[in-house]
Formats: sequence, C-alpha cells, structure tokens
Amino acid sequence: MSQGLRLSRRSGVLAAGALLLLCGLFAMGRPWATSDNDRYRSALRHLRVASGDLEMDVLRERMGLRTLHGSDPEDFAALRARADALRQFPSFLSAMDRRTMNAALDLFVSALEESAALLERARAADARGDKEEADAAVQALVEGTASTRAERLINTYLELYERTQARNERSRIIFFIVSLALVAYVLVVMVRLSRATADLAALNTDLERRVEERTKALSAANDGLRASEARKAAILEASPDGILLLDGGGDLLELNPSAQKTFQVVAADVVGRDFLSVALPAELPDGARQKVLAAGRNTASGQATRLESPCLRRDGSTFPAELTIVRVPGEGPPRYTVFVRDITERKAVERMKNEFISTVSHELRTPLTSIRGSLGLLEGGIVGDIPPQALDMVRIARTNTERLIRLINDILDLEKMEAGKLELKVSTPECADLVESTFASVRGMADGAGVSLHAEVTGTPQVKADRDRLVQVLTNLVSNAVKFSPQGAGVTVRVGEEADGRVRFSVVDQGPGISQEQRARLFGRFQQLDSSDTRSKGGTGLGLAISQAIVEQHGSRITVESEEGRGSTFTFTLESARPASVTSPPVIPEDASHHEVLVTTADAELASLLGGLLAHEGYRVVRATSLIEAAKHLDTALPDALVVDMRLPEGHALDWVRRLREQPRTHELPVLALSGRSEDAEGVPHWVDWMPRPLEESRLLKSLRYATRQPGQARVLVVDDDASTRRTLCAQMERLGVQVFEAADGESAVELARETTPDLIVLDVGLPRLDGFEVVDILRQGKGRATPLIVFTGRDLTRMDERQLTLGITRHFTKSRASEEELVSSVRDLLNGLLARKAHPS
Repeated sequence: MSQGLRLSRRSGVLAAGALLLLCGLFAMGRPWATSDNDRYRSALRHLRVASGDLEMDVLRERMGLRTLHGSDPEDFAALRARADALRQFPSFLSAMDRRTMNAALDLFVSALEESAALLERARAADARGDKEEADAAVQALVEGTASTRAERLINTYLELYERTQARNERSRIIFFIVSLALVAYVLVVMVRLSRATADLAALNTDLERRVEERTKALSAANDGLRASEARKAAILEASPDGILLLDGGGDLLELNPSAQKTFQVVAADVVGRDFLSVALPAELPDGARQKVLAAGRNTASGQATRLESPCLRRDGSTFPAELTIVRVPGEGPPRYTVFVRDITERKAVERMKNEFISTVSHELRTPLTSIRGSLGLLEGGIVGDIPPQALDMVRIARTNTERLIRLINDILDLEKMEAGKLELKVSTPECADLVESTFASVRGMADGAGVSLHAEVTGTPQVKADRDRLVQVLTNLVSNAVKFSPQGAGVTVRVGEEADGRVRFSVVDQGPGISQEQRARLFGRFQQLDSSDTRSKGGTGLGLAISQAIVEQHGSRITVESEEGRGSTFTFTLESARPASVTSPPVIPEDASHHEVLVTTADAELASLLGGLLAHEGYRVVRATSLIEAAKHLDTALPDALVVDMRLPEGHALDWVRRLREQPRTHELPVLALSGRSEDAEGVPHWVDWMPRPLEESRLLKSLRYATRQPGQARVLVVDDDASTRRTLCAQMERLGVQVFEAADGESAVELARETTPDLIVLDVGLPRLDGFEVVDILRQGKGRATPLIVFTGRDLTRMDERQLTLGITRHFTKSRASEEELVSSVRDLLNGLLARKAHPS
C-alpha cells in the first residue's frame, strides 16, 4: 500500500508540472473566464443529478422502499431555489444567450411544479385507496420528468457555450480547459485514492473486529433463545392445566400434553378442528356454546375471561371445567390461548361444604333452638320458682345460647352471600312497621344500656324489599348505635320519601363517632374498629358486612357520615312502592273432600267475591240465589256451613233460619248471617256470627273456620323429628291452654292430621319417611288444605320452598332466627281466638 501511495504522489507532481507548463504556454493568449464556466456547468450538473435523485426517491416511495434524499415539498422548493440561482449567468454569455437560458430555466421550473402536483395527486389517491389513479399520476410524473428538462437545460447551455467558444478562439481555450480538467481530475482522483486506501484499510480492520464481536453476540443470543424455548416447552409440558392455542376462527392450532390427557385425545387427531366441537358436549345448550365463543371474541388483547362449562372427553364422558380465555397480544390474525382446568375435585369440595352447611343448619340450629326454648321456659317459671342465683345462671345460659345462634346465622348468611344464593322475598312492607319491628327486637338491649329509641317516619312510605332482611339490616344498625352510645343518649331512625321516588332510611346516634381511617374498613368482615372496646360490648364484626351485602342486593349502599365526638349517621335508600290494588283471589277447582259452604244471596257481585275468597281458602262453594233454591240444596245434602244474605229480595230470611232450627236434620247447622242486626237473632241457636257490610274478610274466614271445626279446645299438631324440640314446643303450646298432638315423622303427622283435624300445625321440614314437602302435598288433597300452618325448620327456605310449604294461613320461621315470643305470638294469631273457647257453643 506504501508503493501505491508513493505512485500517487509522483503522479500528482507530474500532473501539477503539466498544469504549470500549460498555464505558461497560454499565458500570452487572451484570458477567458473559465472559472465562471466551470461553476455554472457544475451547478447545472448538480441540478440534473438532484432532479434524478428526487424522481428516484418518488419511485422508491411508490415501491415501498426507503428514500435516500426525500421527496417532500421542501425538496421541490430546494430544486426551485437551485434553478433560480442559475439565473446568475457566466459573464461571457451574451444578452440573447441569457434570454435563451432564462426560457430554458422557466421550462424546467414549470416541469418541476407539475411533478410536485402529480406527486401530491398520487399521494391523495393512495390515501383514498384509489390505486389506479395513483399509478396514473406517478406514470405521468415519470414520463414528464424535471430531469429531462434539466438535461435540455444543460444541452442549451452547451450549445451556447460552443457558440461562445467559436467566437473566442475555441481551439486554444478548449485545449486549455481539457488539460486543466484532466490535471484537476488526476489530482482529485489521486488524492481521494490515497485517502480512500488508508480509510479502507482502517475500515477493513474495524469491520473484521465488529464482525467477530457480532458473531459472538449472535451465537450467545441463539444459545439464550434455544434455552428460553426449551424452558417454555418444559413449562407447557409440565403444566397441570390443559393449554390450547386457537386461531381467530376457533380452530385448534396446538395443545400441550396435559390438554391431551384431560380430553383423552392425540394432538395429531384434533389439530385443525373446531375447539367447540372437540371440547364441549353436543347436548350443551346453544346459549352456553355461544357464551364460550363470545368470551373469546370479546376478550381484549392481553386480558383474560374466565368461565365454567362442562367439557367432553373422547370416551363421551363429561367433566366440569374452568376455562380461562386469553387473547394473545401481537399483530396479524388473532390468536387465543385457552387454559382448561378440571374442577371435578373443586365441585366435590363445594358439595361437601354445602353438606356441611346443611349439617350445621340442622344439627346445630335444632338443638340450640331447643336449648334456648327450654331455658326460656325455665326462666318463665314453667317448673315453679327458681332460686335467684340459679335464675341468673339460666339467664346467662340463654343469653349466650342466643349469641351462639346469632353467630351461626351470620356465618351461614355470609356463606350464602359468597355463593350468590341469598334470595330476596320481595314484598311491599310499610316503613313504620319495619321500624316498629326493629325497635321491638332491640328495645330490651336499649333499656339495659339506658339509651332511648326514637322513630321519625314521614308519611306512610312503602318500599320494595325483603321485609325480614330489611329488619335484619335495621336491627344491626340500631343495635350498633345503641351499643356505642353513652347512657342517657338517644338513637333515632328517620324514614322519608325523596324527590326521586326513593325512600331514605337514616340511623342517627350520639356515639363517639368514626374516624376517616376507620371508615375504610367499617364494612369489612370480622372487622372491629376498636378491639378492646368491642370485647366489652360484644359482637363478631359480621353485622355491618352482612347489612351492606343485603342493601347492595336491594340495589343500594349504606353510607356513613360521622365526626369524632359528635355521633354517626348510617344512611341507605330503597325503591318506593305503591300500595298494590286488591284483586280477587283465584278460584280453586272444586274438591269433594273440602268443607262445603252454601252461600245464599241474590247479589251476583257478593256471590263472586265470596266464591273466590272461600275457594282460595279451600272451601267448596255452592251458591243459591233464593231461599227456595237453598232449601232444595239442603234437602239434597247438608253443607258444613250456611252463609245467608239477610237482604234477599223475598225477605223472611230470619224466619227461614228459625224453621231450619226446628228441624232435627238442620238443627245444628252453623249459620253466618250477612247484614242485619244481631239482636234480631235472639232465640235462634247455632248462629256463628253476624257479618256487617262492607264485608270483613278476616272475620268471615275466622268465623267459618270456627264453624267447621270439631268441638273442643284448640288442637295443635307439633311435627319434629327432634324429641327435645318437640318437648319444648309442646310445653310452650300447653302453656297457652291448647291440646297438643306430637308426631316424629311425616307418616305419623299425616295420620294424626286426618284423625284429629288440628286447628294449627307446627311442621319441621327435615322429617324421616315423609319430609315436610310431602306432608303438605298430602294434606292439600283433603280438608286439611285450609289448616293454618307454621313451618318451623332449621334450614333456610327459598321462595320456591315457601310456596310449596303452604296450606291455609302459613308462616315460615327459621329455628335459630325466630324468638320464643314471635313463635307464641304467631300461634295466638293463627288460632284466631280459639284459645279462649274450650268447647263449641250451643
């Protein structure tokens, strides 16, 4: 390389000597402005090259290749500026040559502007998606290029230049310029070649070093990539969950060994097939299949959708599975990854948990209810006076039994809320009644704490809500307010309708208040704001969590406003309800086994009302429109009771009833009189009641029930498989002065109900031989259809269960939730005054 470098220097010296010699030879000749010519010609060449580069960049852009110089409007403006600079002509051009060159430059600028317009047109067409128009514009640009005009400009100049040379001793000047250009070219080439040789050697050395470094880095990267792929493959193969890759149409692309094992398939047999047909059973409803399909389509990139669905194995068996569908992020067609987890064991655990909850519900609630009832009877003095010290122990035992029952109820409520099984029995209770029921349950606690209770109910609002659950919420809020209020303070429950049609409930206390930090965990489960204070006041930390969940299920939330030292206000709103219009009860088909009532009235509207009301209560209704028609019915068959309208058009209804009493066959037939005056019936035996108008339905049903029952004291049938619970219930009933019958199973209950015709049945659901549902179904078929019923069970009943467990007037209680007072009060109400009557009147 040093020899080449020396050769280059020698050649340069020779070229320089030749240049000096030529300059000396022509020094005596007429000088000529060669520098202007060189400058101008160089500018023209640059203009042509720049025009060609611009057009090449336009073509590169069209072909989607990277541009080298640019084809933006700024680049066209730069070319125009170069063209304008060329209007500074060499001094040796004449005025006419200058006009010629100006015209050539104008043509070049015009061609350049036309090319810019065509390029913008092509780009606009591309933006619209009109490829044909874009191609046409580019073709026109290529055919009428500015570089062609630049070439013509150069040619024009050269022609003018040649003319000038002819006028200025062309031969010597041309010889000088050519020699000068040759020497200059040699010099430039030699200098650049020398520099390029040295640079090339340095670049070659650096390139070899970089290639070696890049080769090592690429080798290391390949090793890492292979290791990463091996780890991913190992993870996929070792994953206990099935992993499947789907394309956008739901076809299987790949699946791991766990998926093959789970579905009992071979990858080669299912790849390319539709995932839904391979993984989901054919008997799955279309809605469920579409739900799985929609889960994939609606999943955003990088996000996951989880759902449960039965899946199909190759042998035709199915298993419960949890499907997690993830859309794979990235460009190109959509891809989905489906993680399949067999949850057979989880479902088995859930069944075991449900069975455990059922066991807790029955095996703990039932004995605890018996214990509480027995302790209540002892405390009430059923076995006589108890020493004060023993009475205190009984009270402590009963209090702690109730506390344990509340804890069990709270835990079971939480479990139902987590499982989404908490059912609301929506009705339209009056808010005043809700507040009254709440105060009744917490008044003893408030009196013991020295806290007064106040109700402020504006108007007579009603809400759409589950009455019992709403009372539970209010009881929790009020009891908490009482618990943390100082002695002598008051707790106020405010209820009022708002402008938006909702009803606002507020529980206001005068307690210590709640700090901002404590509010964040106020409604958490098992949360105690002050554990030391709570231990002294009692509580499990579940009440507010359950209350919030109940209110949320009603479509609202409990909010808290509080200042430390100034009390707290707990507030929630519920949807208001308008009082429902009274509709006639449905007519039940006739049944010969029911009690028959002969209704004698000429009033069609009254007859329709009585027919629907009595049929709904299980009576078989026979109608007569006159006394003559009624007498014919009595001659054919005696009913169980007679209802007579005293306003019959033919009159003398009272005399007709007296005549019935004189006949031995109808002497003891019970009669209910509609309208009239009771003093007119003096001397007429076996009147049951006089019904003034407008008719009181409850009084009519009570009187009919009394008329059709067997003589004697009130009879109650207690049905429960737990002996201690039966003894407790029987003791409570006997204290009311009723005759009690016991049954330990469903078959005995049905037999006793048919033999004794009870006035009330207290029924458990979980019975041997025949359960409570079957007992009710059997009793509905006979005269027991209208018998009042109290369902007293340890299990939580759904609305469907309650509809099935219904006879006459029916009330449902959960053993651990109903107090002794509630049960006894319901017994009194349902016996409808029979407690005061020991025998049938005569």
